[in-house]
Amino acid sequence: MYKKTTLAVLIALLTGATTVHAQTDISSIESRLAALEQRLKNAESRAQAAEARAKTAELQVQKLAETQQQNQLTTQEVAQRTVQLEQKSAENSGFEFHGYARSGLLMNDAASSSKSGPYLTPAGETGGAVGRLGNEADTYVELNVEHKQTLDNGATTRFKAMLADGQRDYNDWTGGSSNLNIRQAFAELGALPSFTGAFKDSTVWAGKRFDRDNFDIHWLDSDVVFLAGTGGGIYDVKWNDTFRSNFSLYGRNFGDLDDIDNNVQNYILTMNHYAGPFQLMVSGLRAKDNDDRKDANGDLIQT
Repeated sequence: MYKKTTLAVLIALLTGATTVHAQTDISSIESRLAALEQRLKNAESRAQAAEARAKTAELQVQKLAETQQQNQLTTQEVAQRTVQLEQKSAENSGFEFHGYARSGLLMNDAASSSKSGPYLTPAGETGGAVGRLGNEADTYVELNVEHKQTLDNGATTRFKAMLADGQRDYNDWTGGSSNLNIRQAFAELGALPSFTGAFKDSTVWAGKRFDRDNFDIHWLDSDVVFLAGTGGGIYDVKWNDTFRSNFSLYGRNFGDLDDIDNNVQNYILTMNHYAGPFQLMVSGLRAKDNDDRKDANGDLIQT
């Protein structure tokens, strides 16, 4: 009886120990699995963070490549513009020569001299011409020399001188009757960096000249718009894309100025406005005491 009881107790103890040992092993495995799962989560988080950093780095590299490409394009554009400006500067700089000349010989049926001209018409006394370039028995020449330059700051300069002479003598030496004239001698400055707004593309000038925007019918020798003299002004004051203005002051005289004490007898202040195809020109003249003006010979000037 005692032996059976002891055996039963031993079996019970062994069975309980095995259960406790099994429970301990399961808890240990679960703990290790939980730790492993946590390490996997941490590794996944680190992988995601590394992937995000890689994407950020890739975007930065892409931006750097785009910036480098833009810089290369900008450098190429600047180089092209520099070349174009240098070419334009070379094209717009240097000396130029322009000229005009005519010469005519007229004779009648008897092979003797004959007087004629563009105004030898019934309306000649009123300024009506029959035409020109073929019916003028004189020699007339104009010689124009000018120098243009584009400065490094983009500003432009221009100087022009014009000499003219007219002869009715057929001989090859006319020094005794030469009437050489300086018809133009002026300077211009344009596209000045200090000019802004409406004056950005304006050109200022000073000297003796024919106005830039004169208009004539050369074949008829008819000056529709003719401003000329000594003075100064400004061209191309642009109020907007279609409206611009010119302003000028010219001085002229009605007789010879051989006496240095003689004064300019006439001033012309002009405002010339352009709006699309339309032009409005307003001029004011100032001439004091013209009735008492005398020429170099002491004769009253006929006005």
